Amino acid sequence: MPSSTPACLMPCTYLPPPLPSSLVRGSYWPDTQRAPWWFVLPSSAVEVSQALTAIRSAGDGASDWHVAIRSGGYGTRSSNSLEQGVIVDLARLSATAYDAATKTASVGPGARWGEVYAGLEEHGVSVTGGREGVVGVGGLLLGGGVSWYTARTGFACDSVVDYEVVLASGEIINANATAHADLFRALKGGGSNFGIVTKFHLETFPAANLVFDRRSIGIEHIDAVIDAVAAFTNLDQSYHDNALFSAIQYRPDTEASTISVTEINTLNRANSTAFDAMNRIPTLAPATTKSLTLSQSANSSALTGVLRSAGAGPVTIANDPRVMRYCAEQHESLVEDLKTFLGPKNFSTILDFQPLPSYVAEIGVQRGGNMLGLDRSPRNRILFAAGAILTTPSSADQFPQVYQKVAAMVQRIEAFATSVGSNEEFVYLAYADAAQDPLGSYGAANVKHVRDAAKRYDPDGFFQHRVPGGFKISRVR
Repeated sequence: MPSSTPACLMPCTYLPPPLPSSLVRGSYWPDTQRAPWWFVLPSSAVEVSQALTAIRSAGDGASDWHVAIRSGGYGTRSSNSLEQGVIVDLARLSATAYDAATKTASVGPGARWGEVYAGLEEHGVSVTGGREGVVGVGGLLLGGGVSWYTARTGFACDSVVDYEVVLASGEIINANATAHADLFRALKGGGSNFGIVTKFHLETFPAANLVFDRRSIGIEHIDAVIDAVAAFTNLDQSYHDNALFSAIQYRPDTEASTISVTEINTLNRANSTAFDAMNRIPTLAPATTKSLTLSQSANSSALTGVLRSAGAGPVTIANDPRVMRYCAEQHESLVEDLKTFLGPKNFSTILDFQPLPSYVAEIGVQRGGNMLGLDRSPRNRILFAAGAILTTPSSADQFPQVYQKVAAMVQRIEAFATSVGSNEEFVYLAYADAAQDPLGSYGAANVKHVRDAAKRYDPDGFFQHRVPGGFKISRVR
């Protein structure tokens, strides 16, 4: 039990566990829920400030009062939850508003992307954000933010024009291009190293339906698919209204791997020539084409958080078909290993390829810069991630061993990519595994910028030592 409890600063809500489910939309993700000493549910930046002040003074500042900050709850183990301390849950900071005069949207960190899109569509606008409706706003924007619009508008963080931030001291400030500009840039990918963001102001653009063309392709065509992914990634910036998501998936119902491909046009234009190479590959069934609003697309996701997933984080490689083929070979080896270890009906897998053309980095530079460091290299890239989904209670019990098998596969892929000169340093923070170092992957200059900003705005290191979750600049060598 805690040595003392914080003063109850009404109307900010302090609740001992268990937290009533009515107060937080959605559940914590598997293996992230904890029973802390207290939950705090602030409804404003002022209440966040009051909560931080109370927590800092609890027990005369004793270190047992650790803090976790939860936005959407979609993160690695212990990144947004803990037991010995306080969870500051931002679920009540979830309002979305549109300012027609400035053409910007203000979004609370506790909102989910699906509800953000739905609210903005009433005004005929949208923003660059997450692809899954259940994912929280705060974590994705502070980690960079891959989107269907990345080729057009950059990472989601590149669309932020102002942050409302509560510092560890309790001071509430705004960080933008003219005020606290160093913090403004540091927050674009810098994670939870500086304060608690209580509001994001985002650039908007006219809302338009997206065309989704989904196709299923036999694994025997993997070489052709990889060549088509590489060709798409090498397209010039005139094709920036298109996006491509391809994945190899093992399904327990068929006990076989297939390739799923989703082609997206963000301006509601079907039959884009960007996908000609992919469309020449035979499919297992006729492709399905739908025109959806962004909110419809985001909220139709199958991402639920119910099943346990063993992933070892993302890897970025140069756009090199040799490495992608090696990834496919390693995935099939993993599938055969897991069939023997778990049984063929007790798991599924995914290995996805996401194009990251070089001009995306220049978009970030033009919008004031970010911390990701992608402008250090002119190469087109592929972002890929792999994981095994444990679909039965018996397989879930084997999570540690399955995680090790996936991690070993990722290490082999990284080693191969390095051996052929195609490995890239960048680690996407929003996907990163706890064993990875996304902040350190941003390059020396950006590491220094994050470190300097953390020291300036949190000189006592509260967010380094009292907020243990997430990726901390103090842990970067």
